[in-house]
Amino acid sequence: MQDGRFRPKKRFGQNFLQDRGIAARIVEAARIGPGDTVVELGPGHGVLTKLIVGTGARLVALELDRGLVDELNAEFDGRLGAGGDARGRVEVISVDFTKVSLGELLGQRGIERCVLIGNIPYHLTRNVLFDFLVAETGRIARSVVMMQREVGERIASPPGSRVYGITSVVLQSLYDIRVVTKVAPGSFHPRPRVASIVLSFHPLQTPFLGPDEVVPFVSLVKNLFQQRRKTIHNTLRAFYPMPEDALLRVAEAAGVDLQSRPEVLSREQFRALSRALLAAGV
Repeated sequence: MQDGRFRPKKRFGQNFLQDRGIAARIVEAARIGPGDTVVELGPGHGVLTKLIVGTGARLVALELDRGLVDELNAEFDGRLGAGGDARGRVEVISVDFTKVSLGELLGQRGIERCVLIGNIPYHLTRNVLFDFLVAETGRIARSVVMMQREVGERIASPPGSRVYGITSVVLQSLYDIRVVTKVAPGSFHPRPRVASIVLSFHPLQTPFLGPDEVVPFVSLVKNLFQQRRKTIHNTLRAFYPMPEDALLRVAEAAGVDLQSRPEVLSREQFRALSRALLAAGV
């Protein structure tokens, strides 16, 4: 599908996947079938898109580059659309997906949940993960996402790790996260300067957080890691003003050492601390 005349646009952070083997691994990991609706973020030249369509699933692809939208529409309205194969179940939308509400997108189409797939531009990774996988967790049946390897390894890291942080705690509290495959720079055009990784996200079978707990939990995690070199005691005093004796009671209820730092806390300890703060009315 890639036209040799097409020049990737740096302002869009375009690095197009061209390794069909990696694309096949992504689609396989997503376990897509005819009953699924797939939302693809940034389809590019459609290496992944074509395989998704081949599963029989309904597809909504979100692409910012108007030239690529025209290319994809020509492909799927033509050869794949012949005989009604893809017609009516493939929708390519010209839109900046960072400004899309997944809930509204699905609601307008009468869809409750989707399989989210994407090769995310490196500079957008964290925002996209929070805007889709965290803010719209109830809309995600499962997700497979390609991202910068450094970011992916941070997400999957355990407590105590040097790279353990906000995305690690929050996403591990919502999803079962698995490494699908690591991806070398040569799998893309143009070749990026960094390596990539593909992660799968499956909502936890037993929710770790109640619906009303997610927002205060995420807020607490962000607050503590913004001051990761400070003790939990000092950061809590800054963000959750309360008398010292009240703070000590919160810590005791949560089983958290106030002189420790956030990178040593497990997701269970973050949850306990969040619940203790809520119970204390702060």
